[in-house]
Amino acid sequence: MRSDEQLRVIRAACASTDSFFNAARLAAATGLDEKKCGLVPTFVFTTGLLEPAGGHFSRYRPTKKASAIAAAWEKSEEAGLQALRGSWKGQWFARAMRERLGYGPVPREGLVARLLMNANAEKHRMRQAEILLDLLVGIGMVVPDGDGFMNWHEGPCYHWAETPGADRDAQLSVEVDPDTSPPERSPGAVTDDKPPGSGAQAVPKTTSSDLEGESPKASIPRPRRRAGSAARTQSAADPYTDLDLLALLCPPVLLADLVRLSKDELLELHEHLRGIAALTAKLRGRPVS
Repeated sequence: MRSDEQLRVIRAACASTDSFFNAARLAAATGLDEKKCGLVPTFVFTTGLLEPAGGHFSRYRPTKKASAIAAAWEKSEEAGLQALRGSWKGQWFARAMRERLGYGPVPREGLVARLLMNANAEKHRMRQAEILLDLLVGIGMVVPDGDGFMNWHEGPCYHWAETPGADRDAQLSVEVDPDTSPPERSPGAVTDDKPPGSGAQAVPKTTSSDLEGESPKASIPRPRRRAGSAARTQSAADPYTDLDLLALLCPPVLLADLVRLSKDELLELHEHLRGIAALTAKLRGRPVS
């Protein structure tokens, strides 16, 4: 079901003034297939916009919050979508997207994977996750950012995330404590505009640079985009030697990130990882098979 069709059903459900509505009445109001209209209210009910109307499990009526959204929709399409975004901003899927996009644009595959993970769903439910993501794009909560990347509608929300706009392809130099790089947080943990691990309970560690009275600076590149063959063959001895490795390696690397690498880059990454594993095992006194 396309996102525009879902929005037509959601709008009709929120605007209903009858004692109840069901799939048949929504189909009559929207001109869509009755089967499609029966799927949307079940989801909207879980977001608090609908309540049972009694008599049968398939009967619903809009809540006061839904009626307010319908009134905003009467003013304009954008006002209705904005009201819907505001109503859903505390839902699990909105929190998951805001947290995943907190540092900047992410590939669409990465957002689908995050929805599946936060919903504790198996891979065969991927189609449902894609439909939900399409709906979030349809209401303007998640916006396309080019090259298959997606971004949060308000832009990156953490203070060292890149600024969207004309400079989005430039690297952002920030001060980072390599021993306190932000870890990935558990689902539903985003409640403010501070990145994970930056709360009052985060205890910074002392580093050698701290003893010298200097804060280490790291230039954190934005997510890799599709590059030409000339970029792929760039020497490994280029300006990457000055980057903060902990700041780069601590955030998790998803399968969605790996699919954007070339075959040669994947093989090179494998060789590097084997080398790191061998050296680490040697330091720990364990052989690598």
